[in-house]
Amino acid sequence: MPHLLMIGECMIELSQSNELGEYKQSFAGDVFNTGVYIKRCLKESAQVSFLSVIGEDKMSSQLLSLMASEEINSRYLYRCKSNKMGLYIINIDQYGERTFDYWRENSAARHLVKFIKKDTDKTAFRSVTTIFFSGISLAILSPDDLVNFWEFIECRRSNGCQIVFDPNYRPALWSSPNKAKDAFEMAYSLSDVVLPGVDDHKNLYNHKSAAEIASHLEAKGIGEIIIKNGDLEVLISVEGRRTQIDIIPVTEVVDTTSAGDAFNGGYLSARQSGKSVKSSVIYAANVAGCVIQHKGAIVPKACFSKAIIPLA
Repeated sequence: MPHLLMIGECMIELSQSNELGEYKQSFAGDVFNTGVYIKRCLKESAQVSFLSVIGEDKMSSQLLSLMASEEINSRYLYRCKSNKMGLYIINIDQYGERTFDYWRENSAARHLVKFIKKDTDKTAFRSVTTIFFSGISLAILSPDDLVNFWEFIECRRSNGCQIVFDPNYRPALWSSPNKAKDAFEMAYSLSDVVLPGVDDHKNLYNHKSAAEIASHLEAKGIGEIIIKNGDLEVLISVEGRRTQIDIIPVTEVVDTTSAGDAFNGGYLSARQSGKSVKSSVIYAANVAGCVIQHKGAIVPKACFSKAIIPLA
């Protein structure tokens, strides 16, 4: 059975629930969201685990309950006495586009590498077949911790683990664009599958098009490149062979939060189930299309199940 390990941060999410300014509380984080959607798509045909650090407070315990309800394995979710989960607020405009306010400077997830190194179970990660992390997963780590993180990834890859990376560039999380570039270049060098967005590379590399991004990544020898461009076409490159896939836009957009995360979840689910790259992109677009028609990063299970046919 495939075992996918999602590495990153999950935060407390506050999203506006009505015009009175009242907020609904939930949990979200880019790789965590992706993990939830993978599990919903693959059900019992794959194991999905989340590798992160949370606090020992009541809110952190609520996340554990959510993970249990989504059947996400919490074996790799460490608990920290001194720090708690980060928090963010979603602000949504009349077009469904969102901006965020964050409180995450002292989040427990920033201590992830320390907890990985303290794990005494030498067989803990042997069952993992795919690792997924993002630019946000990297941005919250200190320079010293990044060195140890790369060693962890290299070790897992040398043991046959597939490495998947989505740059998901957030400038505010990095001390400088060059620091982000250095980290992304290292991640690309270790990845088998990459899922960049056009905006990631426009903002960081000044790449003008998906084709230019593809050329940059193909030169690194990455075998499977999926370049997302919002609700427009997706450019895929498999062993250097490119194909453009048109996406039918969703007409009733409510909230674009987690659109890319949902796409990633749908894509990785479809690939794990044996679908072609092209079929996986189409399935992923349907998953993302479902998610952006609802508020919040993780849509209600009933709504998701009604719209998306599982792959199991």
